[in-house]
Amino acid sequence: MQDEISRAALSRRTTLLTGGAAIIAAAMLPMKAEAAEETVKVGMSGPFSGGLSLLGQSVRDGVEVAFAEINAQGGVAGRKLQFIAEDDAYEPMRTIAAARKLVEQDKVAALLAVTGTAPSAALLPFVTESKTPLLFPYAFSHSLTTPPKRDVFTTLPEVRVQMRVLANYILKTLKQTKVAAIYQNDDFGQDAVAGLEERFGRDKVPLVKLPFDRGTTNFSGVVAQAKAAGVDHVVFLGIPKDAALVMREANNLGWKPQFSGHNALGDPQTFQLAGPLAEGALAVAVMEPLDSDKPAVKAFIAAQQKYKSGTKPTTYSMHGYQSGKLFAEVLKRSGGKTDEPSIVGALEGMKAYDTGLMAPITFSPQQHAGALAGAIMKAEGGKWKIITGWLEAD
Repeated sequence: MQDEISRAALSRRTTLLTGGAAIIAAAMLPMKAEAAEETVKVGMSGPFSGGLSLLGQSVRDGVEVAFAEINAQGGVAGRKLQFIAEDDAYEPMRTIAAARKLVEQDKVAALLAVTGTAPSAALLPFVTESKTPLLFPYAFSHSLTTPPKRDVFTTLPEVRVQMRVLANYILKTLKQTKVAAIYQNDDFGQDAVAGLEERFGRDKVPLVKLPFDRGTTNFSGVVAQAKAAGVDHVVFLGIPKDAALVMREANNLGWKPQFSGHNALGDPQTFQLAGPLAEGALAVAVMEPLDSDKPAVKAFIAAQQKYKSGTKPTTYSMHGYQSGKLFAEVLKRSGGKTDEPSIVGALEGMKAYDTGLMAPITFSPQQHAGALAGAIMKAEGGKWKIITGWLEAD
């Protein structure tokens, strides 16, 4: 009799446990559905303080505008996007620390629009180790794209590509062969000169190379050397502030060469700093100028005015905006999946995708540099005007 009571009690306990497990399982079902609708976290590191804070803040503004617009439309695949930004003051070691925090603590799906060439390049070992996609950095380093890295995808043409586009225009359209490069003597400047030499070398055209150190304030020496070399075209490779100083030195010497440069020369700051001396200069456009009549540019400006009315649209924020919209497109193509294979697979299947803000973007398993083209723009009437179509690097 006692054994029967014990067996009955055990049976009731088993039923209760089984029922409890069923209740727990039932309770977990909506949790799983809810998990599918959780926000997608994306992280960025950039200089929000220090000398390059305008750059970092502008790129961040653009991503925030894109995500605000996307979330207002319901998100992607039913999921909202969350953006987490960390200040690195353009210090590569801080960039690495920020990325580690974003990946390991915040659990971001990807690093998006990381800002700065040196900081982005410094992330390569961590990205490889953690298998975290590094998407669309505001950077122009050759090391990011060559050879291709599984988890690194860029949209901005690296400076070597820009210089091949520019060199081809100088040689074939302007038909100028007496050219000097006044360049910042660091990885960026050396990369740029390598691109020029690659294209000029094919036509056996010599290039006068005149380096300067970052932080230089007196450009009289290199400008005098360029003039003495008898060149009629100066490719300047540095920041707009230094470009303005070079233009002033040339003007002081009564010398008026054709000036050109990479995309940074085509910043509105060049006009603010050089005034009318910038008129007629050429620069490589990697994105549409802000005063473009293209519908995509107008839509971007309207979105920034709507979602971040206290900020000013810039070409930097345009890049951030495009990066945010591209990430949403990747998420759409992956069916809302945010694991590394799904993100990489969605990107590698993107062919001639036209954002309307730059040259069409194509990725493949062998090519993670999305754009290998630029346009030539000219300084006219205090504005930069694109004067060619998108030109493939020759």
